[in-house]
Order: sequence, then structure tokens, then C-alpha cells
Amino acid sequence: MSTRLGPLERKALDDRRQPGYSVHWTLETHEFVQIPAGRMTVTRDGGQPTEIGAGDVAVFPRGWAGPWQIHETIRKVYVIF
Repeated sequence: MSTRLGPLERKALDDRRQPGYSVHWTLETHEFVQIPAGRMTVTRDGGQPTEIGAGDVAVFPRGWAGPWQIHETIRKVYVIF
């Protein structure tokens, strides 16, 4: 028996996030991000801050919740699955 993944939603570069922007996310899906430029801090609710920036990749699992704070304009490639 094989299991097939549902359709993936691939997004192009997203550069709308500017320095000073902060948002609290509660993810209803998984999200993979690759950061070609910029820098931000993400903090899972109840967790420690993690800085991610140019050259980094991250995976945020479904149910992840916490703020993203942008320090340098973020350009990201992301896949929601």
C-alpha cells in the first residue's frame, strides 16, 4: 500500500516582510522556508528565540505558534504542505 502526499503549494519569493514587522503565527499547515536574504527572529510560544537569516532553511510543523520579528527585509522561498 502506498501513501501519496496531497498537493503541495509552492510560493515564489516573498519579500513583503520589512524591518520592524512583527506577527504572531499559528500554523494550520507545515511550512518549509529557505531564506536567501534578510534576518528574523522566530520564537515558538513558550520557547527560546531562534534567529534565522540568509542561507538558512527551517521547517515549521503544523500547530507551530509564535511571533516572527523581522530585523532585515526577508526574502523567502516557501512551501506549504
